[in-house]
Amino acid sequence: MFDIKKIIVPTDFSKLSFSALEYALDLAERMDATIHLTYVLEKTPPFLAIRSIDVSEEDVMRHMEEEAHKQLFKTASEFRMESNAKIIEVLRKGNDYEEIVNYSKEINCDLIVIATHGRTGVLHTLLGSVAEKVIRYAKCPVLVITPEEEEA
Repeated sequence: MFDIKKIIVPTDFSKLSFSALEYALDLAERMDATIHLTYVLEKTPPFLAIRSIDVSEEDVMRHMEEEAHKQLFKTASEFRMESNAKIIEVLRKGNDYEEIVNYSKEINCDLIVIATHGRTGVLHTLLGSVAEKVIRYAKCPVLVITPEEEEA
């Protein structure tokens, strides 16, 4: 049996990503593991955020980072009330899949639990898939959670 102690759960704060977190929390309780709830903030703010209001790029990024920290704390706090598992909040800046994979290497992660829409065809080609890239580049096992019919 695998000794799972460190589980990364990437989130974008969507209902879909929370389904992966719920699954990981159950696993973490059974294995006495720690959840690393991970959110990746883009390196550059959306173009419209800068052009639509008279603020600097640095101000926009600072605000986005503050909001991301608040949301991570709120999410972790809510899930801590449902579970006895330890949850660490992790905020990274950069390309989503690269930061997830790099962080998994940094902490010597045992498992990544990630949600995906399971899209195929043209939509998948246009949007790409963070989950697919994490699977491709991660050096640890990746558990992919797909939504149930009503969640999709």
